Amino acid sequence: MSKRRPGQPIRVLIAEDSRSQRELLVRLLQAADHFEVIGTAVNGKEAVEQTLRLRPDVIAMDIHMPILDGYEATRQIMQQCPTPIVMISSSLGNEGRRSVEALAAGALAVLRKPGSMTRNDFEDDRLNMLKTLRLMADVPVVTRHPVRPPHHEGTVLFRKERSRQAVLAVAASTGGPAALHTLLSGLDKTFPLPILVVQHIARGFVGALVDWLNTSLPMQVRIAHHEETMQPGCIYLAPDDHHLLAARVGTIGLQLVSPSDRYCPSADTLFESVARVYERRAIGVIMTGMGDDGARGLQLLRSQGGQTLAQDEASCVVYGMPQAAVAAGAVGQVEPLANLAPSILRRVQSGTLYVPDE
Repeated sequence: MSKRRPGQPIRVLIAEDSRSQRELLVRLLQAADHFEVIGTAVNGKEAVEQTLRLRPDVIAMDIHMPILDGYEATRQIMQQCPTPIVMISSSLGNEGRRSVEALAAGALAVLRKPGSMTRNDFEDDRLNMLKTLRLMADVPVVTRHPVRPPHHEGTVLFRKERSRQAVLAVAASTGGPAALHTLLSGLDKTFPLPILVVQHIARGFVGALVDWLNTSLPMQVRIAHHEETMQPGCIYLAPDDHHLLAARVGTIGLQLVSPSDRYCPSADTLFESVARVYERRAIGVIMTGMGDDGARGLQLLRSQGGQTLAQDEASCVVYGMPQAAVAAGAVGQVEPLANLAPSILRRVQSGTLYVPDE
């Protein structure tokens, strides 16, 4: 990764096999302030070669390309020359799924291609692309090897009949899909609590994220529905344009996003609802991500007696969200990513979450 000095333009490599889409991306970046397109690649192999030669500040990469697709190119780049990568995808079918896999391989964000939806969405997609490339260009990525989930000796038996009395709430953003996979893989398949997850991801990609998690986790992962009854060991994510929350003990709520909301879905909204509904019968976990979403909500959860954990700086892609929560006094324990699941299991096995009604 190159070291960009203050005031220098952001040097972008574009990897896109479609000539018309490639030319569109070049025009959009050339027309924007503080960007310089230093090269283009028409397949994944060229993207790897150009990255090694040009050392861009950030790469805008299509997922569907010949020779090497965006996932394989991302994997090789992160092994050979770690560089911030933003996937630009139509989010349709297997392309969306492969984009999420690229996030797990080290890409920092996935966005809709400008013009891939309706004409009315074009300007929003353009502005979001420029903002994301600008932010991701300054993320200090490093070579990262997959973290092996903890090995469980046998199956741990839990008292599932009381599982709806307690809940696990998790929030992540940049770098989240891979971190979520590591955390959730480390929970036994008999894990008794429902799991509510906020993952910041571009509109149109939550279904692909759910599909990918479902193929690689022992627990069921689903997009939540309003007033749905939580099931033990089931993982719930918010649908597009909605916040995920706990409506009542054992019941999911959804809330439409408003124009004033900074994040969608919001970690603060999730943690605050869990604090109000579950109080000390909850575990809240904040993981890698940019910004401060979740700090306020996790602080309320801790004040209500909930148990709160944060991923440590060394294992985060971006330490922003955990750092803000720690600074706010919202975190009871900071752990490396590999230790989060064992720490959660110890808390559940201790029985301290299952308290009688007052």
